Formats: sequence, structure tokens, C-alpha cells
Amino acid sequence: MRPGKAAICVALAAGALLAPARADAASCAYTGSRDVLSTPAARIYYTPAWRPYSCYRITGRRVALDTFVDRFYAPRDAHLGQLRTTGRVLGFTWVDPGLPAVYVQSLDMRLARFRRRAIVAPSVSAEPSAVRVTDLVVRQSGAIAWVQQVEGETSVWRLDAGGRARLDAGEGIGTGSLSGVSATRVGWDHDGVARSAVLR
Repeated sequence: MRPGKAAICVALAAGALLAPARADAASCAYTGSRDVLSTPAARIYYTPAWRPYSCYRITGRRVALDTFVDRFYAPRDAHLGQLRTTGRVLGFTWVDPGLPAVYVQSLDMRLARFRRRAIVAPSVSAEPSAVRVTDLVVRQSGAIAWVQQVEGETSVWRLDAGGRARLDAGEGIGTGSLSGVSATRVGWDHDGVARSAVLR
């Protein structure tokens, strides 16, 4: 082998030793944890102490999903609800019957950065059954849309760069009918008729 080629091989070998090892699925392992959702990109789980975490498999980065909720929640009583992933972005709900309230949030798992947060809570009733989020859509931008039922009213909401807005309301809304109809719109059914709105 010519000296030049030998030097290049040595340099490449040294670079391989110095380069950080790529994280794999094993980097998201946690002894005693329980899976809630597992995808090629992420693992969502509870620790043995019942704290919820996301772990982005490509980097092994973990984020506590109960960061922006009532810190005095009762483990196993408060819990994760809806879970959706779009690439590296997680959309999820945290259900806290003790308040009662449902937190609707999105998280960039790679950057460990929460993108959007909303709290859904009844204005009169203190019954946990008075508030539910039955469906959820999340975008790569962190924009979220959801169907909520609060004190008997069913409605569709969005939270994106334009702010929080109610898109529709009525008994005929399909509680599990949300869909990403395009890159910039979200759809749902109302009395069997398809409706949609901007979600970016």
C-alpha cells in the first residue's frame, strides 16, 4: 500500500474511534418501565414510579411528559391519554381527574422542546367525566387539533401559529373522526358530512 493511502486509512480509523456512537433502540431501555407506545422513531413509557417519558430512539434523548401539568397529581390516577406521532413530533394528552382537566400538548422529541400547550377544563362541574379529549392530530410544526367533550358539548379545536380557535361544535361531530386531510388542513365528520379547516 502506498504511504498516502496508508495515512488516509489511519486517519479514517481514528475518526471512527472519535466519532460519537449512534444511539439505537437499546438507548431507550429503562429497567422496570412499561410501554405505552413504541414506534421506529420513539418509545413512550411509564417508569416504575409511574412517571411518563418519551425517548427519541435516534438520539436516546428522554423528556418527562408531566413537565407542564399539576405537580401534585396522583400517580396512576392522572395518566396519558391520546398519543400521536408525526416524525419527531409527539402529540399527547395528559388526563388529570383530580382537577379535573385534560392537557393537550405537542413536543419536539429530538430537541426536547414543547411546541404547543392547551388546558381543557369544565367551567362548572367538578366531575372527572365532565371533560374528555377523544381524538387528536399533530403536525411536524407542533400544531395540534383535537375533539373535546366538555359538560355535554362536543367541539373541534386547533392550536397553531395563529393561536387557539374553536372550529366546530355540535352533537353530530364524530368524536373519533379527526384526520390530516392534507399537509395544511385537518378534517372531521359532522352529521356524516366531511368538514375541514387550516392547521399549519
